[in-house]
Amino acid sequence: MKLVRLSTRAGLGKVLGEIGRRWSLGDYIERVKPIVAEVEARGYQAVMDYSLKLDGVAHQDPLITRDEAHMYEEPLDYKLLEAIDKVVGRVREYHKATMPTETGIKGARLAWKPVERVAIYVPGGRNPYPSTAIMTVAPASVAGVRGIHVLTPPRKGKLKADPAVVVAAFRSGASGVYAVGGPQAVAGVAYGATPLPRVDLIAGPGGPYVQAAKALVYGVVGIDMIAGPTELFIIASGVEPGRVVLEALAQAEHGPSSTVVIASPEPGLLDGVESVLAEMGDGEGLAPVFLVETRSLEEAAELASLYAPEHLQVLAPEPGRIAEMVGSAGAISLGAPTAYLDYAAGPSHVLPTSGAARWRGGLSVYDFLKPVPVVDGVDGDLVDAARVLAMYEGFKMHLRSLGGE
Repeated sequence: MKLVRLSTRAGLGKVLGEIGRRWSLGDYIERVKPIVAEVEARGYQAVMDYSLKLDGVAHQDPLITRDEAHMYEEPLDYKLLEAIDKVVGRVREYHKATMPTETGIKGARLAWKPVERVAIYVPGGRNPYPSTAIMTVAPASVAGVRGIHVLTPPRKGKLKADPAVVVAAFRSGASGVYAVGGPQAVAGVAYGATPLPRVDLIAGPGGPYVQAAKALVYGVVGIDMIAGPTELFIIASGVEPGRVVLEALAQAEHGPSSTVVIASPEPGLLDGVESVLAEMGDGEGLAPVFLVETRSLEEAAELASLYAPEHLQVLAPEPGRIAEMVGSAGAISLGAPTAYLDYAAGPSHVLPTSGAARWRGGLSVYDFLKPVPVVDGVDGDLVDAARVLAMYEGFKMHLRSLGGE
């Protein structure tokens, strides 16, 4: 594990530069372009060719239907099935409570209509992620999406994909699961490479090649966001170093491309964290950890806001007051473990990374809904104003349709 000690006395800009971002989508775009182009040109045959090359398995018929779900339940422990059901219930409850209502004024209202067909990507590289199936499919289902098609990497054998992912997807509301992954799967649903469905929106996390493919097909379909490696920013004060280390390691295990920042105005606390981490040894395979000494908790909050992390965790007295000072963060944890948010708190764990928290939040029902204005009346005075504007802009037919000459 890379351990770096910094101080804001060098300037916030200097600290941010040292922390940096360890992932650039541009590095992968050129590698993925030929895959996307071939799938567009050759359809599902190209999808299978790349699946065989990249995943070592390609299914002629990748679809897993709801009627087949029982086969995927059989190998799973009942405790896992119970946990899936419990979390599905919690996540659906949260997203139902966040559904928007129709609003507006007399003669003009805003209606919310669900996207009709979406593809949800559930990664499965080193590990399967049934939690991601829940965190992505459930909000789409609550939003009212009729066609929710899950893409997940294939497996050899009778069960085409990871059984827990398949079960979690169906119990969260999926229409079907397709055992195909990678950029070829993303391109397949963007262009409708039968038997893959053509969709209107692609959502969900995944590695850099999958994210690059999402970027390349944007415009042909919509996408939720470009999701990069995990980020955690901890503001710490008056807490045991061991607690801070545990929270840091829980996110650092996502891998060396992820980032953990611990900011505190207490040098003794940072010394303690550094000591505990140093005792662990090299921490191979873990994310780098940046220990930042700030001049105050307010400055730590300012640094966090500038960094706009995926996860913000406040381990300090009056955590709510400190969190209010941070203008940009994907999700905020006021003392609760971030792993709780990852698995069971209710909000989706698909969150903006690489600074995207400056302009958007985490995945929610709003990603699967379209605000559609509905006008059902006219006001005479406003029609007069519209005529004046139409005359000024030189649109004669606009003017005539408004009753003008």
